Amino acid sequence: MKPRVRTLFFGGGTPSLLEPAEIASLGDELRRAFVLRPREVTLEANPATLDRARLGAWLALGLTRLSLGAQSFDASGLRALGRTHQPDDSAAAVAVARDAGLDINLDLIFGWPGQTIAAWERDLEVAAALRPDHVSCYPLELRLDPDGSIPNWPGGGWPVLERWRRAAAEAQPDDAGIARMYRVAERLLGRAGYRHYEIANWARPGKRSLHNLGYWRDRDWLGVGAGAHTHLAGARSANPVDLRKYIARVESGSARAIDADADPAGENAMLALRLDSGLDLERYAAHFGDSAATRVRSALREVEPAHLVRVTGRYARLTARGRLLASEVFIRLLP
Repeated sequence: MKPRVRTLFFGGGTPSLLEPAEIASLGDELRRAFVLRPREVTLEANPATLDRARLGAWLALGLTRLSLGAQSFDASGLRALGRTHQPDDSAAAVAVARDAGLDINLDLIFGWPGQTIAAWERDLEVAAALRPDHVSCYPLELRLDPDGSIPNWPGGGWPVLERWRRAAAEAQPDDAGIARMYRVAERLLGRAGYRHYEIANWARPGKRSLHNLGYWRDRDWLGVGAGAHTHLAGARSANPVDLRKYIARVESGSARAIDADADPAGENAMLALRLDSGLDLERYAAHFGDSAATRVRSALREVEPAHLVRVTGRYARLTARGRLLASEVFIRLLP
């Protein structure tokens, strides 16, 4: 019996670059492998790569939601982030998506080199004026050590990328500036009618990301493609990030690499606390046992005096301060 797919998310790169014939072929393969009646189908897209022919092919596959990598509406911000699209491209893509009847998410990045509070406020105001259904706001994080995707990069490889990242990191706002920007997002998006339902995500009523809620609620998912992660039957696994290693594994038919170091109990608690609904401590104890529940309660008591967590009855939730300093909470939930 084929498994049923409840949500689909095409991302991890720029799937909007696929040609219509490739999209149709992808849809055929999915229908062969699964019972395909999803409640939500999301496509990540660069605003400059969305055209009507490609969009028509995605709609035929069942697309319901478009996640646009707007990142910024400031030309200097897009240059600082190395983006190839222009500020006006995002508004044009929103109009096309709306005409097609799609829900719309805008991805924004704050803390880019040279960004000011005023520039971030303008980005948020422009985004809110476009009236998307959902907004995601992420601080720019620049790894200063090579990661597994480096072999996939063309050109000069890691030395060139490292120089750019170091220069960019030196020009970023400091931690206090990043914190102020996060608070600005909370205030302006809240005023515009968006509910802050997850640490980095805001949505209009009834427009939360169903697919991402599956991650945060620790449900099962299958990840397909280079670097994709999977969570099935309590086990986490991942595909190689290096494209050549990924292709070799596919061609050899090798099994996925199970993450033997995963901590299901700790990860479940961290994921639940990302949501405004918080962690149900009674349900958690019933699922993971008294020992795991005691460990979590002890960790939460540690951070309560710093006003990072509020425990009310059976629920633990991050406070506004806790959302800003969530890593201080999460690190204590690890074994």
